[in-house]
Amino acid sequence: MPGAKPRSVGEGADPLPSGSRRAIALRVLRCGLVLLFGLQAGIANADWSGISLKIGDTDADWKFRDENREAQVSEISIQIEDRTDSGLAVGANIGYMDLRLVADTDIATRKFDGQFFGIYLRQDYSITDNMSLHGMFGFRYASGNESGDPNINSDISWSETGIEFGVGFRFVNLRIMPFAAWSNVDGDISDDDGTQIFELEDPLTQGIRFDLYVEQTAFVRLEFVDGSRRGGYLVFVRRY
Repeated sequence: MPGAKPRSVGEGADPLPSGSRRAIALRVLRCGLVLLFGLQAGIANADWSGISLKIGDTDADWKFRDENREAQVSEISIQIEDRTDSGLAVGANIGYMDLRLVADTDIATRKFDGQFFGIYLRQDYSITDNMSLHGMFGFRYASGNESGDPNINSDISWSETGIEFGVGFRFVNLRIMPFAAWSNVDGDISDDDGTQIFELEDPLTQGIRFDLYVEQTAFVRLEFVDGSRRGGYLVFVRRY
């Protein structure tokens, strides 16, 4: 970043200790589990046909004008959806994220706390009783502020658009779905030194999902991704 003042890694105090963040995450997780698996009757009478709690830890390479940086994102979100008569699912999600930007050079690691919301369309097509095709289109907007040093006034925001295709195979209480996705990221970081624009270096992601059904309408998902985004997700899902 031209003209930027050098900063050391860890400079300043984190306003929210890691122990407090873990406690908040555990409370959210506990509430999500109760919501998903304990309030079945209430969810059945609600106006939506699906709800889920998603926890993720992924890395991605963001391309800036002068270099690439690794974006390490930890997130937790709640997602709801409704299904139309044609089987098209329309959903939305909102969540909290913790972001670290790591550079290959001597530029200090930057930490951001923020939030995001998104909308998506999802369609499943049954081929046989044990095989289905999956397609999804989604949009997400995220924003946050740099944490750690109260003297730094830096904001980050980006939008992400993506499409995904997969094939699902059902084996009794287990569904396995390999998939591929394309994503486009358009974002910037603004501070006292100006604005830096970034995008996703590699738009392609591939992965696999394992859905373990604990009830007819509820399952736990493990998702692993590689390529544009590397890491995994743990998702608790109930769908009617």
